Amino acid sequence: MTNPVNPMAFKPGKRILYLGSIFGTPLAIQGVNWLPLNQLVVWGFFTWNSFKKYTSWSKFQHVILGGLQMFVLLGSEWCHNLAHVAAARSVGKPVDAVRILFGMPILLYDQPEHPSVTPRQHIIRSSGGPICNTVLWLICKIFQRSVPAGSPTREIVNTATGMNAFLVSASLVPVPFLDGGPILKWSLIERGAPPAKVTAMITRSQQITGAGLLGSAVIAICKRNWLMAMLMTFLGAISLATGLGKLKY
Repeated sequence: MTNPVNPMAFKPGKRILYLGSIFGTPLAIQGVNWLPLNQLVVWGFFTWNSFKKYTSWSKFQHVILGGLQMFVLLGSEWCHNLAHVAAARSVGKPVDAVRILFGMPILLYDQPEHPSVTPRQHIIRSSGGPICNTVLWLICKIFQRSVPAGSPTREIVNTATGMNAFLVSASLVPVPFLDGGPILKWSLIERGAPPAKVTAMITRSQQITGAGLLGSAVIAICKRNWLMAMLMTFLGAISLATGLGKLKY
């Protein structure tokens, strides 16, 4: 059987191992960096947090709760990416491959902005992830109402709710590395805006968004919300650096 993986989408020099397909898109690994380090780190963090909150529990209970929180957190990211794969397949411009990197999916395109891909197809491909996480967030919010506050189950639901809310908001930041950048770019082009004007508008939006996110990070620090501060600082720095031309993509 011929290997269906397009080697042009991978780094040269290392063997590519085909594992199967998802929505008709090849799933593969390259080298040993497929090992699920993200899962182990996140599982360890949630297990440690469980030990602090539920002091009367057994070690087994802590490990189980930590594992379930890890599953819904990183599972939301998997769903985000697989929704992109499904959306790309639906418009006839599929992802070349899905590579597992440290336990998480990375979508690979040999030529992401090939001339044959229309603006509408670009928008649909980029919208799949945010739409998926919006639906998951709504489902989680419904479950939150029926789960007792302070219970371990509520911890799991809260984790899923927060992660999907973050993925929706973060992915729509108008930065080329995220979904919001391509959606904004191709929406403007579809409406007939000149490419030079589109580039200028996106650059300006990145600068404004970056400054706004960094301002939000300062507010989060004042409120001692360290996780939100870290995330806002990260996204704001990327957005501002890209808008100022300090970070290329």
